[in-house]
Amino acid sequence: MPDKQCSCGSGKKVNGCCGGKDNVIDFNRYRWWRAGQRLRKKLAEFADSEAFLDEAAVAREGFFSVMDPELADEEDDFLIERFFEWFIFDYRIRGRTLLEYYGMAEETSPEEKELLNKWIKARSSVYQVLRIENGGVVALKDLLSGCETAVHDRNAARELEPGHILLMRVLPVGDDHEFSTGGLILPSFTKKYITSRIKLDAELYWSTHGGRGNWDAYLRDRAHVLNALILETGSIIWDLPVNAHDADSLSSPEELSSKLAQKVTDIFLDYFYDRWVNEPMDVLQGKTPLEASRTKSGRRKLQTLLSELQKVENLRKSKGEPFYDLSRLWRRLRLSNEPALPKSERKGGRADAGYARVAGLIRDGLQKLGYRPRQVKSAVEIWQRYCQMERPTFKKPEAWAAAVIYTVTRLLGDKTVNQNELAAMYDISISTISNNYRDICHVLHINGSKGEIEAPEKESFLARILADLKA
Repeated sequence: MPDKQCSCGSGKKVNGCCGGKDNVIDFNRYRWWRAGQRLRKKLAEFADSEAFLDEAAVAREGFFSVMDPELADEEDDFLIERFFEWFIFDYRIRGRTLLEYYGMAEETSPEEKELLNKWIKARSSVYQVLRIENGGVVALKDLLSGCETAVHDRNAARELEPGHILLMRVLPVGDDHEFSTGGLILPSFTKKYITSRIKLDAELYWSTHGGRGNWDAYLRDRAHVLNALILETGSIIWDLPVNAHDADSLSSPEELSSKLAQKVTDIFLDYFYDRWVNEPMDVLQGKTPLEASRTKSGRRKLQTLLSELQKVENLRKSKGEPFYDLSRLWRRLRLSNEPALPKSERKGGRADAGYARVAGLIRDGLQKLGYRPRQVKSAVEIWQRYCQMERPTFKKPEAWAAAVIYTVTRLLGDKTVNQNELAAMYDISISTISNNYRDICHVLHINGSKGEIEAPEKESFLARILADLKA
């Protein structure tokens, strides 16, 4: 038994995990955990069979079509894992799910049959973390039904915090519960916003399908829509302040709306100015801002222009309106009037120490994976470039190291390294890697779905980096 995996879900051997504490193992719990693992594997193989290839293609198109196109990366490991989980549990083929077809077509053990009957009724829902208990137990409350449950998952317990909002499917396994796959996580202050959005969508669904108040039917039929809603909200919201003090201070929907409005302003104007720098302008004698920034007279005109824009944004800020931080634009055009960074973020500050830690992890990780020194150097430069533009704050440097490494593998077309492998290497979730990777792609103009640099950056720093990576 010590050679077996621990049933807590940590992925470690029993003797090095729960069993190593007192050498006592709950055999019944282990038996159900093994049955659940076998059933998961069989369901994945069943869903991947040739009989469902056409249906899987139709389902895949439907799953990704409801997402923001910028987030719908069909090669993202985390999103593909989410898709297959939905395809198995929720997608209906002639009125039945794959779970039901599996039960009709395949022989199952008594344990697998009992699990199957329970899993057919399991829906993805929105939960809030109530507390993290000893032994890797996560206490949850379903925000739609009000029911409470506990999930035994040491890996999840290390990443989650009380108050976090989750879109998860919780599966009964014997007397315990497990998460069906990696979930989507939002900070606590999104609770009112998310629940109000879901209830509005549910009312629209019930007005068409009837059965008002039937959450089971809604969660079954709209699971892929909820996935897109949480994913898109997360892509906006995680850059907002999420420490305990800030989260508690966002006590009203108005405050949250204000934060969302600011973030939407940032995203929209990031997009606008990314293209503005490449647009010819009459005031610059037909040159683009990037072209004008290369001459002394052009820089003078740009400084005057940006100074006027800065006044407008400062006025908006003073009125408490959404405003845009032009510091990225100053830096990109290499102009001298860039606002000074906060003291804590200057060279030698805590932020730089954290960035250096990530750089070290990137070097070690790529070297272990067999990448050449020149490629390792280029990967570190990608991280440094991202830091210059975004100044990210974080608790786990491993999460950013894994994301940068994944970015490099995508740019090189290396499919031997995936998010699951990196998640295991750095003891983090694939959803964290996926979120950070998407942010790197957005900031550095990398087309995540194709693994290439987008047009505005083709002649830039990143073009050189890409050439160095592939050399």
